[in-house]
Amino acid sequence: REFMHHAYVDFWHEWEHDNGLDANERLPDFYWNGETRMACVSRVVQKLQRSGHAHHIERLMVLGNFALLFGVNPQAVDSWFLETFIDALPWVVTPNVVAMSQFADLGRITSKPYISGGAYVSRMGDDCSNCFYDPKLSVGERACPFTTLYWDFLMRHEETLARNPRMVMQVRNLKRLSPETKTAIRNQAKQLKIGVSEKRAK
Repeated sequence: REFMHHAYVDFWHEWEHDNGLDANERLPDFYWNGETRMACVSRVVQKLQRSGHAHHIERLMVLGNFALLFGVNPQAVDSWFLETFIDALPWVVTPNVVAMSQFADLGRITSKPYISGGAYVSRMGDDCSNCFYDPKLSVGERACPFTTLYWDFLMRHEETLARNPRMVMQVRNLKRLSPETKTAIRNQAKQLKIGVSEKRAK
């Protein structure tokens, strides 16, 4: 926290505008109401509504991770965290959200984006055992949105991430995917985002 405080003093002006990954999607409505088939997101949002609090993994690897993979505008994510958490102070939240969680400054105070697919989320808790989605699947009706968007994120930012020593292995894993699989994942990610937008329009 001491480090984050000093970083905030030095860089808060930049973090008000940083968007190095060109993320411009709107925050999905389920961040406010918890109405999603993703068991982990639904549980954490409902917990947040009751208590105004969630622990670090829930903040970083559920709420923050999904927003990053989905491509939500980092300042919109920051504003949401500031509004919804009972312990939210700008000098704590903004460095942790804009810089660490959303990697919007491309590494001013962190060395990699904190991203994962559904498999990691599954290892961190038991939400997946009661979820409609399968964390192992990236394509199909029951494909976990975290897993689909994880691969889509790596493909969208492959050139940038390949220059990061801590991301080389994850980017290299893209070579395991056939061209047909990559196309299917891109299409699934596109439809997922369209589906979220259509629910917002209703």
